[in-house]
Amino acid sequence: MRSWDEIFETNPKYKPLNDIFLLRLLSKVKQESNAAFKKIVDLGCGTADTVFQFARLGFSVEGIDVSSVALKKLKEKLVSKETKNINLRHGDLNVFSEKIEADIYFCSFVYAFIENKEHFLKYVSDCMTQRSVFILITPVTYKNISYLETDKPNIAVDFEATKNILSKYFSSVEEYHHDYVGVREDYVTFFIKK
Repeated sequence: MRSWDEIFETNPKYKPLNDIFLLRLLSKVKQESNAAFKKIVDLGCGTADTVFQFARLGFSVEGIDVSSVALKKLKEKLVSKETKNINLRHGDLNVFSEKIEADIYFCSFVYAFIENKEHFLKYVSDCMTQRSVFILITPVTYKNISYLETDKPNIAVDFEATKNILSKYFSSVEEYHHDYVGVREDYVTFFIKK
């Protein structure tokens, strides 16, 4: 498999989150926690525009990614957008251990590529406070379903296994949103509390 730096050298185009979905998700976060959220950590930010979406909504954003190429490209966008409330740092989520306090921990379409899921989930759990929320958006597969795309298992995680491991580290794991638009785009948004 190619390294993330090699992948980001090809300038892949990742779609930002749908603005309506994002606003509804953040509304749910506020409703459930009844708190004024100020800081989001984007775990595996890559070059996607989610950091800008969060910053535009007034959040202080901490973006972490393993690819120095992705971070360099994102920093170039930061300069052109004159955004002050975004901080980027290089880190491998398989081993990352620097505690970062935040209100929301966000991981979108990255979880399937994290090899050391136990370490990653323990890390997020250890960082969270009782008021924090962890939002995990990931493509999923289900047992006993044959997928047309043979690479589907490479870009997705087993739904039941994911729920089980999340329940090991967190007290509340809710399936907030399912989307079954197409073969490649079936995913679940997990809404997780410490």
